[in-house]
Amino acid sequence: MKSVLFGACAAIVIAAAPAHAQSDKPVHFIIGGGMTTPNGPVADRFNTGGAFTIGLTFEKTSPFGLQVEYGFSKMNGPERRIPLMINPLVTPTGTALIQSNHRVHYVTANGMLHGEGRHRFNPYGVAGGGIYHRSVNLTTPDVGFTTYCDPFWYICYPEPVEVNRVIGDRSSWDPGVNAGGGVAIRLGRAAAFFIEARWHFVWGPTFTDLNGDEQRANGRYFPVEFGFKF
Repeated sequence: MKSVLFGACAAIVIAAAPAHAQSDKPVHFIIGGGMTTPNGPVADRFNTGGAFTIGLTFEKTSPFGLQVEYGFSKMNGPERRIPLMINPLVTPTGTALIQSNHRVHYVTANGMLHGEGRHRFNPYGVAGGGIYHRSVNLTTPDVGFTTYCDPFWYICYPEPVEVNRVIGDRSSWDPGVNAGGGVAIRLGRAAAFFIEARWHFVWGPTFTDLNGDEQRANGRYFPVEFGFKF
């Protein structure tokens, strides 16, 4: 038992100690994946989905660095039903089934705060902004007319329209910001495994709903990812 405890303590000390014999690369390629959880009103329309990122980090001198990355997330929405009428002159007589998914592409430039890179465990923080392309795909097996408004689906029809005007692909280019952090676990002279959590906020387009109130389709997303730095 004592030998097991001694071995565990020794492993912890070795892992936490600086690896002075190893040199840290100033530029790293990063690739990772995980899951994205929507927050706020977006969470009422879409479920947690997958996430993927690739990019570069420039960490020549501590404690500041730069990160440039491309990210993608896809979130499926639960099936929903909207009012359906046979023709535009009658009141709704049923509902139309709507199936949806939400895709987010983004390119951001972020500042970094990081350690020297010589330790086994290196926490870091990132914050910055960029451009986000968000799209929604809607499908339905039903036909008829509807009046419906949902800024987060990028639709708002105060007058009856055919359901086939509701379904389809819609998208928007919007600015956004992000902030978060993680820890990089050194694997060798140049490689590291990282675990990271980030918060993204996107300013979306503005819509006037059926009551005449203005709504803005802002997006909030919380991806948690893991991957590698080379």
